[in-house]
Amino acid sequence: MSIKQQVMIGNFAIARGLVEAGIELAAAYPGTPSSEILPGIVEFKRMEKKNIHTEWSTNEKCALEVAFGAASMGKKSACFMKQVGLNVAFAPLLKVLEKPIDGGLVIVSCDDPGPQSSQTEQDTRLLASLFNIPVFDPASPQEAADIAFYALNYSFEHKKPVIIRSTHRVSHAREAIPLYPPGTRKVTLNEGISLHDVEDFKLSTIRYPLSAKLGVVASGMSYSLVYDVIQDLDVEQYVTIFKVLRVFPVEKSLIDFVEKMEKILVLEEPDQVVEALLGQGDKILGRANGYVPGEGEITYDIVRGIVGRIMTELGIGNKEFSPDQSIEEVIKELKIQPRPPKLCAGCPHRASFFAMKYAFPEAIFPGDIGCYTLGTAQGAVDTFLDMGSGVTFAEGFYDAFNQDGKLIPILASIGDSTFLHACLPPLYDAAEKEKKFVLVIMDNGTTAMTGMQPTPQTGVTVDGISTHSVKIEEIVKGFGISFVKIIDPYDVPLMIGTIKEAFEYLKQEKSKPAVIIARRACILLSKGGLKDALDSIDIEKDCTGCKSCVKSFDCPALPFNEETKKVKIDDGLCVKCGVCLYACPAQEKGKALKAGDWLLHRQLNT
Repeated sequence: MSIKQQVMIGNFAIARGLVEAGIELAAAYPGTPSSEILPGIVEFKRMEKKNIHTEWSTNEKCALEVAFGAASMGKKSACFMKQVGLNVAFAPLLKVLEKPIDGGLVIVSCDDPGPQSSQTEQDTRLLASLFNIPVFDPASPQEAADIAFYALNYSFEHKKPVIIRSTHRVSHAREAIPLYPPGTRKVTLNEGISLHDVEDFKLSTIRYPLSAKLGVVASGMSYSLVYDVIQDLDVEQYVTIFKVLRVFPVEKSLIDFVEKMEKILVLEEPDQVVEALLGQGDKILGRANGYVPGEGEITYDIVRGIVGRIMTELGIGNKEFSPDQSIEEVIKELKIQPRPPKLCAGCPHRASFFAMKYAFPEAIFPGDIGCYTLGTAQGAVDTFLDMGSGVTFAEGFYDAFNQDGKLIPILASIGDSTFLHACLPPLYDAAEKEKKFVLVIMDNGTTAMTGMQPTPQTGVTVDGISTHSVKIEEIVKGFGISFVKIIDPYDVPLMIGTIKEAFEYLKQEKSKPAVIIARRACILLSKGGLKDALDSIDIEKDCTGCKSCVKSFDCPALPFNEETKKVKIDDGLCVKCGVCLYACPAQEKGKALKAGDWLLHRQLNT
């Protein structure tokens, strides 16, 4: 049978494997690097005309419990999240292990070594091994597809949950993946794992001679890296590589391999999992004894340095690898303007943060996880911890100052998706206890940072079907909060005035949190259809070089030219929102702001 292939990212490969295994329900909450798995399920269920229930759940706890509920009823189900999302689902995860299932349940948790897009780096393999859950660590998109197919069948056959741990370099790498029609692949649930007609897919792979002095045990992307390094160094005759695909339970073949070798280098990321499970004392070279960095992502250069050091110590190998450094040398000579992470040009969050900092520069600014974390650059986010911490931190800060008889401005911020994900209980708690702070909900109508997924407020399912739209303002009012204002953040003077009004309200004896909903669509959603606020922006003409707009507004479309000592609008980025004019003391809007003239801005905006 001729099998078609399609180039796809690892997350789509996982989705494909699950669809080919007969998945019947898939639930997820978006979080990089896991966000594309559920859309992949949707695409392949349409392609194959399969009846699969798919949903974006309100949070990861909901996603896991929905999938578990389906598995309890005999369905093949799966849920997807990033590694810190598994923290949200941790309580039900432990209970799931105690309950029998009649179907199958696969939990895909995508880790973020580094971390690149998370507040912490965590290792899902460690959690799985601690709680006796089978966990797989694929090294490529193709392997991820095969393991997804196997894992769902394994879980269905043995009636126990299984975890697949991917990382961003597997989830977002691309590879040609065979498209097997669902129901045509073969699977036998033993260590041989015959997955389909073409090849036998085994849990472990040993490459190069067993007579070598150095054995390398690697899992996930670390295997792919060390395989390339060994080839580049041309030392295949000195090194044997054991690829670990199922990290837990540990395979007997791995134990046998370790016992045969003189020295074992363990390469994995980000924690000591395989290394800890192996033990073996001084025989193991890894994170515990400093051969491998104690944290962070393992890169090609790091692996090459580790292997080179060990081979020198063992007195094996006589070839040095001389990489071509010409590109690196050219890059060093280039004068490239550093670009730290910034909100997009025209982002409504930037206007909100500017107004918050302008209204109360001395305030405490607890923030949250999402695009709005970048408010740190504008001085309008002091601290953040996880999803929902914008509200809970504000509660704690209020309690601390109230205990000393002080009422100070506390301006918390959170996004619309995060509000619905994690902030309903804490805001209700704050309202019940009459805690006094201002909460700015930055409502851009989407889950922007993770890929524009819909929120419960959007009223659209992952399949594109219109459904009930949840209104944030109705929820807030339902908590008994009376101060609820909906503002277009582009109206900066009105936003500033409303924030000040909110703080005055908090001075009342029985007041509750004041909520301002800064509502304007994400610039990426409205791009192309956004009517320019101004036909031209002449902030350059009157620029005095004071850098006020650069420091307080932090817009990527306003780079400062060190030669002319003036800002220069980047026409390729500028969306002509005009909000930066409020940040310029030389412009009429900026002057009006300085003068506190809350009426003049109406004339200037027409």
